[in-house]
Amino acid sequence: MEEEYDLETYDRFLGEFKQEGNHWDKIEKRTATLFQVLIDGDLKELVFVLKHYPKYVQIVCDHFRYLYNYSEQEADIYAASKLLEMSEGYHQKQFVRNLVRKLTKINEYDISSLKSFLDELIENQNRIHPIILGFYKVEIENNMSHNNYHKLQIKVIEKNLTKLIVDSSFDFTASDRDANLDIPYMD
Repeated sequence: MEEEYDLETYDRFLGEFKQEGNHWDKIEKRTATLFQVLIDGDLKELVFVLKHYPKYVQIVCDHFRYLYNYSEQEADIYAASKLLEMSEGYHQKQFVRNLVRKLTKINEYDISSLKSFLDELIENQNRIHPIILGFYKVEIENNMSHNNYHKLQIKVIEKNLTKLIVDSSFDFTASDRDANLDIPYMD
């Protein structure tokens, strides 16, 4: 996941940062545009920028909450995990919900793809944030409940699901103060 980009490329876009004010008042328009472009990507570049400019982490989390015009590009699961690690303390529900919406969709996976995906999650779970593991555990369970897999295939998947160390305490429901930010077509 360790991508290297040219830091000088970002310097000209990262304008003045103000500690006080509302979200949009803290950064310049070009900085907000840069973060929107990086959020629309696979998140690797965004994580690189935040690693070198950590003062923008909270701004990015707030910015992520309010953006709905994401590109179709899926987020890299490891970059998304790193973003969650970097942003501990700023995990508003809408930020996390929008982040997981960018992850690979598995609802169309057949049983073979589902098993392979779960095996990869288990093998790499030390590099994947527990919230993402918890999200995918639920998604795998949903996939199994909406498909007509053989009972033995389901048993194998269920057994492997117990190997995931997840954060099941995160509530993805939209009953928080950001619930009005959810847009139905995003689901």
